[in-house]
This record gives sequence, C-alpha cells and structure tokens, in this order.
Amino acid sequence: MTVPAADAIRVVDPTGCGDAYRAGLIFGLMNGHDMATSGRIASLMGALKIEHLGPQNQRFDYARFAEQFRQQFGYALK
Repeated sequence: MTVPAADAIRVVDPTGCGDAYRAGLIFGLMNGHDMATSGRIASLMGALKIEHLGPQNQRFDYARFAEQFRQQFGYALK
C-alpha cells in the first residue's frame, strides 16, 4: 500500500513532524479508520506541523483538519 503525501503550504521547520505523523496514525487507528485513511491522517498531520516553527506549535480544530483532509485526499473523514 502506498499512502500519498499531503501538501504543505510552506516548509518552515521539520522538528516534530515524525511525532505528528505518529500521532495521526494512532488517532486514525484508534478511531476505527482503515490503514490507508489512517496513513493519510498521519500524512496531513506531518504537513500541518512542518508549516510551523518549533516541535508542536500548530493549532487547529477537527473541523479545519477534516476540511483540509477532504481537499487533499478527495473524500471526507467519517
């Protein structure tokens, strides 16, 4: 299985991207998503993180995340 990378608006700082990716993967699996969707959640988490300076300084709510997921991957999270 190949999981497509999410696009970041800009690359600012990669510090913490692995942690963000792992958190997204765990979140997806713990919430009943299949591996492909969980991987896409993880990819988007990493992309959102790389846009901000510091290890975990980004802020967003689930509605914004879900909309970005739909735009990036073409389907909605359930």
